[in-house]
Amino acid sequence: MRFRRLAIAGMSAASFLGSGALVCMPTCNVFGQDTKVLEIPGFETSSTEGTDVVTLSIAPLDRLLPDITHMMRISGAGAQSGLITGAVNGYTSGIDRARPIGGFVKLSSAGLPMGVLALPISDLDEFLGGLELFGEAEDLGEGLYSMNLGPNTLFAQHKGDWLFVSTAEEALEGAPENPGSRIEKMAAKNDLMFEVNVQNIPDELVDLLTSQMRTGFEQAMEAQSGDLSDAEIEANRVQGEQAMKSLEEAITDTDRFVFGLGIHPKDKNMTIDFGAQMVEGSRYAKQLGSMKTMMSKLSGHISESNAISAKTMTLFAPEDAAQMQTSVDQGKKVLYSQIDDQIDNPAVSAKVKEYLDRLIKILTESSSEGAVEAAISVSIDPSLNAIAAFSLADGAKVEALAQDLANEATNAGAPISVKLMSGKHQGANLHNISVPLPYNADDKLRKIVGDDVKIAIATAPKAVYLSVGKTAETSLKSALDANAGDKKIAGVPARMRLSLSQILNFVQSIESNPVVDGMLSSLNNGEDMIMYDTQIIERGGVNRITIQDGVIKAAAGGARAGMAGQGGF
Repeated sequence: MRFRRLAIAGMSAASFLGSGALVCMPTCNVFGQDTKVLEIPGFETSSTEGTDVVTLSIAPLDRLLPDITHMMRISGAGAQSGLITGAVNGYTSGIDRARPIGGFVKLSSAGLPMGVLALPISDLDEFLGGLELFGEAEDLGEGLYSMNLGPNTLFAQHKGDWLFVSTAEEALEGAPENPGSRIEKMAAKNDLMFEVNVQNIPDELVDLLTSQMRTGFEQAMEAQSGDLSDAEIEANRVQGEQAMKSLEEAITDTDRFVFGLGIHPKDKNMTIDFGAQMVEGSRYAKQLGSMKTMMSKLSGHISESNAISAKTMTLFAPEDAAQMQTSVDQGKKVLYSQIDDQIDNPAVSAKVKEYLDRLIKILTESSSEGAVEAAISVSIDPSLNAIAAFSLADGAKVEALAQDLANEATNAGAPISVKLMSGKHQGANLHNISVPLPYNADDKLRKIVGDDVKIAIATAPKAVYLSVGKTAETSLKSALDANAGDKKIAGVPARMRLSLSQILNFVQSIESNPVVDGMLSSLNNGEDMIMYDTQIIERGGVNRITIQDGVIKAAAGGARAGMAGQGGF
């Protein structure tokens, strides 16, 4: 469950996993944008053959050091970059700077990790000579060397144009003859990349890990029991047991996990790639495979020119229905118990629970369709406006619920204006709500929303849209127009775009802040986006976080401004 949640929601690795010896499939940019492929070198070329538990690649020094220098300069630490470059150069003479460095971790017969570092060598004598400051390497014959480094002894094996280094001599016996092909592909665009081959971890260690996790769960349950009611304890236990079973299954069903970090000066960004691939024929592999044919119900374009745009699709497998219903039932018991404690009037308490029952039923019915989508978009031009959209099994039930709630508010004399069925647009029914701010509302809040909070709602047969802001209805209609324009967009687990400059400018327009000033002053060249993309691959999923250079500059500028305000410099 942990892996899937990562891949699908905000995704990780039990249902939204990615990696492996896979061929990446094309994915669409969520809000009706052009087709894009997450090209993550190493995912499609790494191999599960052999007994390595971890494989590591580090970019060639000729690329790695300039990338590090670039990152330090844009983060305001350019003066220190020369120290790092000098230190690295001083101890890497004799290393082939055009080839990547590799690393491999195996497990000994006793289950202990044995690491091997693979160094690309151009001149062995020159490399060993550069290490004389730490000690002299002893030639043991047949290309084997040893060196005492404090209380530890390092062993090195020279094979061809590679030097394999380890603290365990036995680990060198299984060193690959030529690791170059594998790690060169992994390091093609990543400065650092590693792959964990979960299936090469002995069952005994996996069992030990899961048993320790279960022990921790039991201890946490025991620690919480004194502060919770019996209903809450039981609900937590049921949900915890289900989560533990899902997590154990996710661990045993994971084939491999991959992580990559890349610095790209030409593209002016940094990328973080991660993903996992599940075991062939496993339940999670089948569930993820089903997403490849899923089409988006919220396929419309929520403009990426906005401050924030995001979308998720969560899968609900039929075999998970019973587990989900159990969780819902337990959650309701706790929630309804709290309602009874907080509301003294039994009639009012019963009415609140009635409406909650209807809402929960709408949500559970929607999950039975196999997937639920959610999208959000926040714009600040000409004013702050937020739109949220959700796919549902039956939008008419939401409309009926809204009608009954409006009647309740009217009968109770609530100071709100409700206009149901105020119009139609793109086949959806429109509704408008206006809630006046109290006379003593904060001036900043009044500056953002005006004297009244305007809410526009659209109920479609299979979706509901909610828009809040001064331009609520206009923005809502634009979202409906975009969604009606393209009905053949493939679903993806998650996608997000965030414009830091827009958010900072909005914050600054509400109240001046020296830290925000410092961040904005560092954004004069743009490149201010934070992006998150996911895509389904064979038996798994991959994820990429892209951080443009301007974001890093802004963070550094804000930190300097904050320290200056405190007298730091």
